Amino acid sequence: MVKQIIKERRSWPRAKRILSIEYRLFKSRRRQADRSWHLSTTDNVSAEGLAFYSDHEYSTGDILDLRVVMSGVLDIFNGRGEIIRADQKRTGACFFVAVRFIGQATYPRKRGVRNSFCGPRRPLKRV
Repeated sequence: MVKQIIKERRSWPRAKRILSIEYRLFKSRRRQADRSWHLSTTDNVSAEGLAFYSDHEYSTGDILDLRVVMSGVLDIFNGRGEIIRADQKRTGACFFVAVRFIGQATYPRKRGVRNSFCGPRRPLKRV
């Protein structure tokens, strides 16, 4: 019997990128929001989310404030994300956290990538 290939849940391709990330807990059902920022690095990034390593344990459904920065100058993402996966690594020293972007900050970027950068340029309408 041949094992059938299961379609992957991701709708955007992921890129292996190591970028600086600052994060803090915005909303959780288990505990109070944490107002201090934590630093880490990303593992991979896509247009709809990212994955990173954390020293703090979070659960699925928690909302994080995120700041992803390249070279300390260029903002890649500044907004909120919902945790969709949080796994403890085998060593037990850190957690692998997968986040899906939510909120206003993601939509203009997606729209801009689809319409402005990928498609032909349309002439402006004069009023």
